[in-house]
Amino acid sequence: MYAHRKNFWQTHGLTCLAGIFLLLTLKIYYSRTDSDGLLWILAPTAWWVRTLSGIPFEYLPHAGYVNHSFRFVIAASCSGIQFLIVSASLLLFSFLPRIRRRKDGFGWLGISFFVSYVFTVLVNSFRIILSLYLPLCLPAIGKIPPLARWLTPERLHTVIGIVVYFGSLLFLFFIAESLFQRPERCFSRLLLMQNPLLAADLRWLLPAFWYFAVLLGLPLLNRACLHNRQAFMEYALTILFVCLPMLLILYLVRLAIKLFSASRKKLLP
Repeated sequence: MYAHRKNFWQTHGLTCLAGIFLLLTLKIYYSRTDSDGLLWILAPTAWWVRTLSGIPFEYLPHAGYVNHSFRFVIAASCSGIQFLIVSASLLLFSFLPRIRRRKDGFGWLGISFFVSYVFTVLVNSFRIILSLYLPLCLPAIGKIPPLARWLTPERLHTVIGIVVYFGSLLFLFFIAESLFQRPERCFSRLLLMQNPLLAADLRWLLPAFWYFAVLLGLPLLNRACLHNRQAFMEYALTILFVCLPMLLILYLVRLAIKLFSASRKKLLP
């Protein structure tokens, strides 16, 4: 374990540093720019939303892509940069230990960012379409007293984003893991090598780790949450109340599949 870890840092140390530098640069750039500086991701997102839904958008400088009928703006906050950072971190650092050569590691760095960019545009377009249409269901939801008091349009928008982004992150992870010929070399197995059975059950927690680390961990580290502590606490609790049940459902599905496969093997002659 120690020898492999030492060899990993000798081979991919520069790749990790380059990845961290790019991620931090993207994070800082996102925090200091407006929609004009994010046209490279807002423009294709608005195009996909318009193509898939037929809803037109026009661009207003420094504001974003606007639809007046729905009173909806695809602004900098809707660019999906946070999800791009999460997905790039997940792909890069979760699967880099699978790669043996340094130049292939740098190649995986580029692939991770490119795939994350394309995936973010597609997923964010789907999230925006849901955010346009699902609020129309609020009158029906309002007939349920417990939800009527809590589920405001703003909270519904937040919940939609968490469900779509986190579910897509889980999907991205399992697709990427299935593409590697030897998944036993993925980062989750290396972290839990002492207990392979435990590793096989917990490798799907990596998407949750990166999602929580970027969305909740970074604001805590740079103390950005102190600007509006109450809003951050509500956002953090919403993330936990949405993501934890999703993880539980995923775990139960995986357990059911495992039990079904085991029982099927016993029945076979």
